[in-house]
Amino acid sequence: MPERRYSQLRQLGLLASIPALMAVAPLLGLFAGQWVEKKLHLAPWGTILGLILGFGAAVREIANILRRVREESERPDGDPNGS
Repeated sequence: MPERRYSQLRQLGLLASIPALMAVAPLLGLFAGQWVEKKLHLAPWGTILGLILGFGAAVREIANILRRVREESERPDGDPNGS
């Protein structure tokens, strides 16, 4: 039973990180894009590209988190390591 509780807490922790990912990844992309704009004089394309890449990175990582949570919840014993 403690293993199942550990698995549920792990899943909760993974799911709780999603809002932070949705905020931080696009912001990092925005700042990186603005930096590229200043260095290469590509306004506004650096910001646009940075935001797109930031949102894409967030979506990809959220999909990976959801896949991990689903795989862990499908295990009969709740063991996150699969052993």
